[in-house]
Amino acid sequence: MYNLLVVDDEEIAIRGIVEGIDWSTLPIANIYTAIDAEEAQALLKEHTIHIMLSDIDMPNLSGIDLLEWVNEHSPSSVTIFLTGHADFKYAQQAVQLDCFDYLLKPIDHQALKACVKEALNKVIDLEQLAKIKVTYSLFYEQWSKQRPILIERFWHDVLHYRLSAAPQQLDAALQTYALPLQSDSLLRIVLISIEQWREEWSARDEEIMTYGIKNAAEELVLHGEHGHIVQDGGGIIYVLFYESPEHELQSASIIAERCKTFINQCKDMLHCSLSCYIGEPAQTRQLREAVQALLTMERSNVSNTCAILLEQEHAHEQEISVPQAAPFSDWSLLLESGKQAELAQRIDEWFDQMQQLKVDYTYMASFYYGYMNMLFQWLNKKSVQMTDVFKHSEWEAGENILKSLPRMRTWTQQLSQQITEYANRNGKDVSQVVEKVQRYMEEHLGEEFSREQVADAVYLNPAYLSRLFRRETGYSLTDYLVRLRITKARIELEKTNNRVSDVAINVGYGNFSHFSKLFKKTTGLTPQEYRKKFQNV
Repeated sequence: MYNLLVVDDEEIAIRGIVEGIDWSTLPIANIYTAIDAEEAQALLKEHTIHIMLSDIDMPNLSGIDLLEWVNEHSPSSVTIFLTGHADFKYAQQAVQLDCFDYLLKPIDHQALKACVKEALNKVIDLEQLAKIKVTYSLFYEQWSKQRPILIERFWHDVLHYRLSAAPQQLDAALQTYALPLQSDSLLRIVLISIEQWREEWSARDEEIMTYGIKNAAEELVLHGEHGHIVQDGGGIIYVLFYESPEHELQSASIIAERCKTFINQCKDMLHCSLSCYIGEPAQTRQLREAVQALLTMERSNVSNTCAILLEQEHAHEQEISVPQAAPFSDWSLLLESGKQAELAQRIDEWFDQMQQLKVDYTYMASFYYGYMNMLFQWLNKKSVQMTDVFKHSEWEAGENILKSLPRMRTWTQQLSQQITEYANRNGKDVSQVVEKVQRYMEEHLGEEFSREQVADAVYLNPAYLSRLFRRETGYSLTDYLVRLRITKARIELEKTNNRVSDVAINVGYGNFSHFSKLFKKTTGLTPQEYRKKFQNV
C-alpha cells in the first residue's frame, strides 16, 4: 500500500481531491494534506510519501521550490503538478525537475485518478529498481572483496594456458575483471624467487611466510602503482606492473632500488634469501613468453643469491668457466672414516669455488647425480639400505635445490652429516670417544668450556657429540661438567684451607655467586656450610 500527499493553499481544492474521488480502488493506504510547502516538507520528513499532488502557485515557497526540495530529500516520491496557470515557464521548470505530469485546473476527477494510477506504476517500477540496486550493491561488494583473488586466478589461467592469449578472448577477459589493460597494453614483470629459508619451517609455516613475502612485495615493490601480485607454485611470486593511458610503466632502475629494500627487509624480518628478476616491457598477450624468459634467467642463476638481475643486462649469455668434477673419491674416504668436520670443510671449499666460477644449472644437476652415486656406492659397500640412514627420503632433491647454490650446499652438508653420524654410530667404539671427552674435561676443568672445542678434539660434529654423550652417560655435556667441577670443589673444601673464591676459580667459575648457587643446588649446602660441616668432622 502507498501514501498520497495533497498540497494546495486552497482548502476547498484539497477537499475536492480527497473527498470527491473514490480512492478505494487504488492501493492507497493514507492521504495526507498540506496547505503550503513548509507543511508538506514536515510531512515528507515524518512519513514515506509515494505520490505528491501539488499546486504550483503558493505563498512563500512555490510548488517548483517544493519539488526541488523533494528531489533532494525524498527522491523516490513521484510528483504531479496541478495548476491554474498555463504558463510555459512553469511547465518547462516542472519538466526539468522530472515532474511526472503537469495538469491544468479545473481537472476532471477521473482523469486525475487515472494519472495517479499511472504514477503508482512508476512508483512500483522505482521500488523494483531500488531492490535491484540493493541486490547489485550486495553482489558488487562481494565481487569487490573477491576481485583480487579472481584477478590472481585470471593471471594463473593465462600463465598456465587455461585461457587463450588471442586478442579477442583476452580483451574480453580483461574487461570482465575491470583491468585497465588491453591485449596490446604493456606490462613489466618482476619475478621474485624465494631461494632459501634461514629457519626450518613446516610446510604450513612456509606457506604463511610466503604470504608475508607476497604482502611485502605489494607494499615495497609494487608500491601503490597499477598492477597486481601473483603467487605461483615453487616459491615464485610475480609482480605485474600495468601501463595505462594515465600511468606509464615504472623504469627498471627505480624498481631495482625498491627490490633492494625489499630483499633486505625480507632477509631481516622474514628470515629468507630471495632474488628479483626484472623483465623488459612486453605486451599483455606476450605475458607467457616474458615469464618464460625470466624463469630461464632464474634457472641459470645458481651462484648469485639475494641478487637483482635485469633482463636487459643479461640478454646475452656469458661464457662460463666450469670447474672440474668434484673429488667424490676423496669425500668417500672421509665418509668411511666418519670425519664429518673435515668433510664439511672440503664441501664448503668446493662450493666456494663453484660460487666464484658461477656454474650453471647443468653443472648443478651433474654434481647432484655424482654426489648421489658416491653415497649409493658407500651404502652398497656397507650393505646398508638408503632408508636406514635417511628416514625421510632427504636425498630426493627437488627443483628448488638444483637452482640455488646455497640450497645445494645446505642439502649436501645435511646428507654428509647424517651419513657420517650413521657411520660413527655403527662403525666406531663410541665408548672410547666418550672416555676421551671425559678425559678432556678433566684436564681442562679450570678453563672456559666450549662444546665446539671438545668436538674438534675428538673429530666429531658438535651436535652429534652432544647426542652421543647423553646416550652413553645419561648427562648432557654441560651437566656432566658441572658434576666434575662440584666434585673437585668438594674435595678442596674438605682437604684445604683455600679461600672459597679461590676454590671457585680453580674449578672454572670466575663468578663466585654463580658458583655458590650451583654448589648449593648440587649438595644442598653453601660452600661455607659444606666446609664447616666436613672440616669439623
